[in-house]
Amino acid sequence: MSTAEMIFEKAKHLPENLQAETLHYVDFLLSRRAGEKEDAEWSRFSASQLAAQYSEADAIYE
Repeated sequence: MSTAEMIFEKAKHLPENLQAETLHYVDFLLSRRAGEKEDAEWSRFSASQLAAQYSEADAIYE
């Protein structure tokens, strides 16, 4: 049985208000994951922009 199936089986025995709370938590986890992905994309973009601005001659440490 997959994890999603186990969550479903347990959640269906909860009262309606707790099922709604569970759904909100899942939505929160999904939004947090999307935010992490966006942060990683911005980090890659920033690094590429910085790399384009500087050459090896600009390095103060070798």
